Amino acid sequence: MAEVVIYIAHSVDGFISDRSGGLDWLAPFEGYDFGYDRFVAGVDAVVMGSNTYRVVRSQGDWPYRGRSAIVMTKGAPIDGDGLAVFDDRTPAELVQDLIHAGRRRIWVVGGGGVIRAFIDARLVKRLILFQIPVLLGGGASLWPPGKRKTELKLLRATTHLNGVVETEHEIG
Repeated sequence: MAEVVIYIAHSVDGFISDRSGGLDWLAPFEGYDFGYDRFVAGVDAVVMGSNTYRVVRSQGDWPYRGRSAIVMTKGAPIDGDGLAVFDDRTPAELVQDLIHAGRRRIWVVGGGGVIRAFIDARLVKRLILFQIPVLLGGGASLWPPGKRKTELKLLRATTHLNGVVETEHEIG
């Protein structure tokens, strides 16, 4: 069975990007080892929304080479360079195809709407969240309204020296 996981940073007030869609607010926390390299080494597929795809592509090299990459979008493909597949199917259909292709660890990268769709579809089993000690006051929300209540079990909480609080939750 595949594991679908969320691994994402957010501000204390629950935003994953600032009002302009930027991620510059994360810069002061770069260079600290939050276990990203170890985490991503175990991922064989990534799923994201079109806005997240645009942000990732604007930051230089494609970080997900060697992994299946799906961009959930109802619109036309954003580009044709072959780095990602643009798809308008449901989260359940995408996960089923990824499992059929032998993918076992699927990372739902973002944004909030895509994350919520996977949680509402009861596909996510683990959340790894990094609460960054910043109040952005607005931007893209990690937690847009959902279709259902979701119970979480806290597995661990770690406060890093730079003030970042890392939590890992299991979804029952």
